[in-house]
Amino acid sequence: MSNAEILARKISEQTSTRSETGQFVRMDGRFAVVNIGTSTVTIPCVGFYPPVAGMPVRVDWVNGSPAATGPVRPLNPLGVITAPGTPRSTVAVDGVEYSLYYRDGYTPAVDDQVEINWTTGIIQGKITGSETPDTPGESGGGGGVPFDVTIRANNSSRYQSGSGFWGNDPWASSSNQGIWTFGNAILDAVGSGATVTEVYVFLPLISQVGLASVGVHDHPSLPGGAPYILPSSLIALPLGGRNGWIALTPSVGQYLAAGGRGVGVLAPGGGGYTRWRGTASDAMSGAVRIIGTR
Repeated sequence: MSNAEILARKISEQTSTRSETGQFVRMDGRFAVVNIGTSTVTIPCVGFYPPVAGMPVRVDWVNGSPAATGPVRPLNPLGVITAPGTPRSTVAVDGVEYSLYYRDGYTPAVDDQVEINWTTGIIQGKITGSETPDTPGESGGGGGVPFDVTIRANNSSRYQSGSGFWGNDPWASSSNQGIWTFGNAILDAVGSGATVTEVYVFLPLISQVGLASVGVHDHPSLPGGAPYILPSSLIALPLGGRNGWIALTPSVGQYLAAGGRGVGVLAPGGGGYTRWRGTASDAMSGAVRIIGTR
């Protein structure tokens, strides 16, 4: 059996997975009706059940079969009433409005700060306030303000020697390096002088074989030649650990926060062939989530 046949067989044995964001519309029996781009699909609902109408949800595809697996981001249990009503009221949570039922005995009023039980989708009632923990300072100095931001990549591609950049899906293979670019969006979102404590990158996997590593580069946009992915930043990605949110090191996050930099993938020694969906087919492809203080 030739090397090409062995590679083709290995690829065929891999599970094909990818994730994207949709908007939950309603339940249809045990299925979720979800808007994905310009399409509306009816798919199984697993994990978080049931979502609230209008909620951004994660849709995971495994071997071509989709399922709604839960909210795109953790849900804030506190919100503000923007439009009272009966039997539902409109409540704003982190800039997104939801129409929810409320507990018997509570009369909603505009600007009420309320608690929400996301398991039942019920407004529990008005609260008197909420604590914002103080961040300890260093050496008696004042503490920073915590932040948690997610920045989407503005472009992605793969580079092949002799051919340049081609296609939008980043690859890590013997002949291709993949990159995601952000312009100056990361610095704009994080701000100067921030301290990064956690950083993650979202990689929507198509298929995987052999070795792969992820690192960072200093290209604000696709360069004219081969991208340079910093060797000291490379983190090996094990088989089975190349899909979804991948943790990077805080030092890598600090490097990205300076702006004009991005994320790249390669196959060390040319010993792999891994593909991810690019920004053209998955808006969250290469998105970076940075947590810290500023």
